[in-house]
Amino acid sequence: MSPMSIAELKTYRQLGLDRLEQLLLALPEQPDPADYFVDDYIRLLSNASPRPANNPPYVGLYGSGKTLDEYRDIATDRLQTLAMPLPKVDTVDAKTDYIRLLSDLPARPQSVDPYINLFKLPDETAEVKDLASSSASPVPSATKTYVTADQVLKIVGSQNLESRIKSLIPGLNATLDKFEINTDLRIAHFLAQIIHESGGFRWIREIWGPTDQQKRYDPPSRLATMLGNTHAGDGKKYMGRGAIQLTGRSNYQQFSNAIAVDFVSHPEWAESPQYAIMVAGWYWKTRKINLPADSDNVVRVTRLINGGTIGLAERRKYLDRAKQVI
Repeated sequence: MSPMSIAELKTYRQLGLDRLEQLLLALPEQPDPADYFVDDYIRLLSNASPRPANNPPYVGLYGSGKTLDEYRDIATDRLQTLAMPLPKVDTVDAKTDYIRLLSDLPARPQSVDPYINLFKLPDETAEVKDLASSSASPVPSATKTYVTADQVLKIVGSQNLESRIKSLIPGLNATLDKFEINTDLRIAHFLAQIIHESGGFRWIREIWGPTDQQKRYDPPSRLATMLGNTHAGDGKKYMGRGAIQLTGRSNYQQFSNAIAVDFVSHPEWAESPQYAIMVAGWYWKTRKINLPADSDNVVRVTRLINGGTIGLAERRKYLDRAKQVI
């Protein structure tokens, strides 16, 4: 196995730290061994005093009076700040074992790199092809044009995917209409989030390895049960699709019920120009994200999309652009 480049290492590290934050915030509010690792490693990289042996994690680092999840959120952000500049494989990378443990994944062989089979990196050099239209009925026309392709391209900040973005505009306007994302502030927040989540509309389908995590999309794993995947092959069949990715047979069924189109039989339609953004609008509506958008609360909006605050700086950047353009 060839050694990772520094760029690859940092990409893997970012993915790992992001996943760790999501997993920690999904745990019950009681200290986990991963909390102690995060606490101890922050202290090490900050040259802070070691945590007293009998103290729970995070005590003395960030004041008092916070919930464990609030401490976790602050601490994982701090760990990213400290760990991302590290120039070579470090203890923080080896501790991807916590990700495997919390994700119910097979243990990592000790002789291989810490990110083996954990993530699939996108091929940034791959040609981005136009999205294939589905044979499903077209989405109903919007009552008005809320945004244009030129506006979206300005928010994305690149003309590289002009053809793809233009193909998404009818579905985008129909989505804004259907799910009442119909004020300038709601639209700005929605666009900021889906542009970040999809890499500027480059990634409308999950990057498939399969990784160890993706292998557990199939039964009989606990993850497969959570996703409603009941048959061998359901994992890949119902992989993540859409501007906010729809994953698992159960979610495809719920989306089908919501808009009366059979995505269970035709899951590929969820990545078509007609429906790739409709998927995101349905998610937005079911999580009631218009409410924090109306309050201009980008942190709350991000938590409802992501589970944490991963990529918050970039989401803010797109939000600022959207407010100027719309």
